[in-house]
Amino acid sequence: MKTDSDQRIAEKILEVADLEGKEILEIGCGNGRITSFMLGKPKKIIAVDPDRKSIEEARERLAGADFRIGSGEKLEFSEESFDLVIFTLSLHHQGGRTALAEARRVLKDEGRILVIEPVNEGELERIFGVVRNEDHATIVAQKAIKESGLMLECSEVFYAKWVFEDTEDLCRSLFEYYGMPLDAGIALKIRERVGVKGEGQPIVLIDTMIIQSLRKPF
Repeated sequence: MKTDSDQRIAEKILEVADLEGKEILEIGCGNGRITSFMLGKPKKIIAVDPDRKSIEEARERLAGADFRIGSGEKLEFSEESFDLVIFTLSLHHQGGRTALAEARRVLKDEGRILVIEPVNEGELERIFGVVRNEDHATIVAQKAIKESGLMLECSEVFYAKWVFEDTEDLCRSLFEYYGMPLDAGIALKIRERVGVKGEGQPIVLIDTMIIQSLRKPF
């Protein structure tokens, strides 16, 4: 399996926000796979994730960022500490209202919050949904944004590619992605949802995401 998803997310962040000399907080950094594209530009970048193993891996792999175990729902930072807060595919994995309220609290008055989320109708998202359906969680996250009291400055859909050698590679990769053992019944459903596209090699699936820029109201 190959994908340019992390690179496309990073590119989109750099298009929407100026990172130079900024103090940045990334929420849901995982093992630092997206953080790595931002290193060297901000004055300071702190990246948090609740998974200890992922944070330990990030610390071993990357220098230049402060990786910490933490949740967006309870940030350890003082008010108005950051110029930019970034949720990298993580808002729907937590209580969106609480996390956005915390992000707003630690954000400087002229700062921005960037939210990157999957789009349920995307081709890849529909396939991934066979293994773990996150449709409701992403809908709840969007509702939290609308009810946050934050101003939506821009909202843009963008795309990435995931390339699999064949359906076997696709099924194996999806279960590995979610840290789950292979399930023959679910694998069959994946093949059914891929349909005629699974007859070709390689299999190219389009990952559909949205980036939203939010700020405090005037």
